[in-house]
Amino acid sequence: MMMAARIKKILAKALEVLKLPVEKLALEHPDKSEHGDYSTSVALVLFAQKVGNAANPFTLAQQIVDTLRSLGLPDYLAKIEVEKPGFINIWLKNETLISEVPRVIKEKNKYGMLTGKGEPVMVEFAHPNTHKQFHIGHLRNLCLGEAVSRLLAANGQKLVRANYQGDVGLHVAKCLWALQRSRRQTPRSLDAKIAWLGQAYVKGNQAYEEDQAAKKQISLLNQKIYGENKEILSLWRQTRRWSLQYFDRIYQRLNTKFDRLYFESEVAEAGKQLVLKHPEIFVKSDGAVIFPGEKYGLHTRVFINQKGLPTYEAKDLGLAKLQFEEYRPRQVVHVVGPEQRAYFQVLFQALKQISPSTAGKEFHLAYGWVRLKEGKMASRTGQTVLGAWLLDEVKKRLQINFRMTAAVAEKVAVGAVKYSLLKFNTISEIVFDIDESINLAGNSGPYLQYTFARCQSVLRKAKIAFVGAHHDAPVAAPAPEVVRGISAEEIAVLRTLYKFPEVVAEAGEKYAPNLVCNFLFELASAYNLFYNKQSILKAAPEERKQFRLVLTAAVAQVVRNGLNLLGIEAVEKM
Repeated sequence: MMMAARIKKILAKALEVLKLPVEKLALEHPDKSEHGDYSTSVALVLFAQKVGNAANPFTLAQQIVDTLRSLGLPDYLAKIEVEKPGFINIWLKNETLISEVPRVIKEKNKYGMLTGKGEPVMVEFAHPNTHKQFHIGHLRNLCLGEAVSRLLAANGQKLVRANYQGDVGLHVAKCLWALQRSRRQTPRSLDAKIAWLGQAYVKGNQAYEEDQAAKKQISLLNQKIYGENKEILSLWRQTRRWSLQYFDRIYQRLNTKFDRLYFESEVAEAGKQLVLKHPEIFVKSDGAVIFPGEKYGLHTRVFINQKGLPTYEAKDLGLAKLQFEEYRPRQVVHVVGPEQRAYFQVLFQALKQISPSTAGKEFHLAYGWVRLKEGKMASRTGQTVLGAWLLDEVKKRLQINFRMTAAVAEKVAVGAVKYSLLKFNTISEIVFDIDESINLAGNSGPYLQYTFARCQSVLRKAKIAFVGAHHDAPVAAPAPEVVRGISAEEIAVLRTLYKFPEVVAEAGEKYAPNLVCNFLFELASAYNLFYNKQSILKAAPEERKQFRLVLTAAVAQVVRNGLNLLGIEAVEKM
């Protein structure tokens, strides 16, 4: 049982003795260490609701604490105090904090992780459309989806990683229309092929918006693609294959592998038939078929257009049907931008009317835009920052600034980009700053990787290999004199280290990788302060040196575990 759960249990018992409700009981870690390791405002909450007979929240908090003491404080607590206006602050014993260190060493990569069974959760992310290039907005989606997947797995969830891609639609027709009119020979390299597709899309989009004849031709071509017309099928398959090869290369670089790739082309017809099968839900309007969302306090959307083609909405219905048939997920998490919030509200309501059993099983995880100074990117005009370019640029600067080898720079570049996209609240908008992303002294991925490498360097010098090796020997508790003489810097590390399992649980529950980022930066900062102020390899007596080495190994293990949850590789040497 996690420490927070143990403390909640004894607090709940005290509330029950006082005949107070336990539903409002919540714990948090105070921002300042002088306020304890845990704090609860339950007395303030209950007093505000006029529960109990205390004259003020401070008195109510004191009643709760007195009851706790009368029941007997567990041996893992150092003290409990009441602070005005009514907070209850709780301190753990140093011995309790220290006892977490051997647990970290013993559990290794499993520390902070849970195992579980049951129905899987599907995380659907990435979503790059074929025939278009992979930009930094896709990077944030991919990094977020992968991190959320790892967090859910760490919390015992069975996982299905899914990727839903638009391989049919007007964007494809625009690209192929321009390619048909290009006199250029087919490029040989994959990079050149993808650049050609990107240029063709821009030209096709411009023609569609400015030339009525071209617009009609592109619309007709779009219908032919849906109808798998032999005239266009070969070119569509060939160019689609290029896109998928290009995406695979990016996924591999970012340590992501999908269990299932879904495509609009495979669900479009099924979605259309699903709409037509339910005239009691969908109605005809001006030659189209719509879902009257106003009936449910939403807005109306078209599911089959006037040309008889399924819209995104109908395709998503076909997708949902296929996903639930194939995997029977407990929940499907759609990682999609915030502009689709109203869209998903209508879609989920329509799906609920068709299949009531899916109610509450679909969730839209929105995230903020990655913005440049000019605003958000738009591939229709060709003004995009490509994901591969950003990774390459970060890697290049790392090699120049820090003289890293290409292999190390690649791992650190991926870490820099991922961490910079994950350290913010999910819905926050981001202006990506390359210099900030590679700052070895700041809140960055490379700073965490550097901290891990520093720990490994200390352990190598001491000829101890706890991390990444099979160190199964039990770690003895430190001698009493070591505990008594423990430094403030060591205590700061210990008061952060034990929180990791709680952070993993909360981050998984809230789909919030930024909580892991915050924790890792706090732990790394505490360790580096300890490293700079206290001797490790020359510490005396020998028992103190051994404890500091074990503490270093525990920090390295937790940093590695945390980075892994973010999809970032720990680096042994930088």
